[in-house]
Amino acid sequence: MKKARPLRALVTGFGPFPGVPHNPSGVIAEAVTRSGRWARLGWQVDGVPFPTDYRVVLGWIKAFASAPPAFVIMLGVAARSQRLRVEMVARNRVSATARDASGRKVSRRVLEPGVETIRPGRHAGAALVRDLRRAGVPARTSLDAGRYVCNAAYWWMLGAMPRKTRVVFVHIPLPGKAGQRRHEPRPTLPAMIRAITALVGAEIGRAR
Repeated sequence: MKKARPLRALVTGFGPFPGVPHNPSGVIAEAVTRSGRWARLGWQVDGVPFPTDYRVVLGWIKAFASAPPAFVIMLGVAARSQRLRVEMVARNRVSATARDASGRKVSRRVLEPGVETIRPGRHAGAALVRDLRRAGVPARTSLDAGRYVCNAAYWWMLGAMPRKTRVVFVHIPLPGKAGQRRHEPRPTLPAMIRAITALVGAEIGRAR
């Protein structure tokens, strides 16, 4: 009798880009996959740190869509944020001035001309915020995923994946330091790894 194939999930992050030489989102995406919990639950969770490059990201997303996972949790860094932000929408917009890690700029101000302006995330935002807060990190919902590669990746992932695939994007802050003062709310890197691991577990529970 053949053993059943594990259900699949995808956690993505990003590598460095101008102004952020060490991107914690890619570190977290890879760390979450190392939990032995997923195999025990019958799941395969793949962690992928995207290069912060418009063309490369779009190509990888198209490749993932050929064998779509049950859900995707995308991570990006918001350097000025102090809390984790569950992004509720991706917008059909892009900065014409900000360069990606390859040095490339986008020549137009929209990602796809002639289509909708907003794509809603496929998730229950308030529930995800509760999951993150229960895991011990500050979190809120957000309606602004920016105009950079994060928003573009979210937009393309929502367009590429079938409707049954849940797609979540969480912006994380730069990690706080261990022993930080209480009025500095930025969570540490280990705390965010634990929280995103808990979020993956919660999404697995919702997928059953």
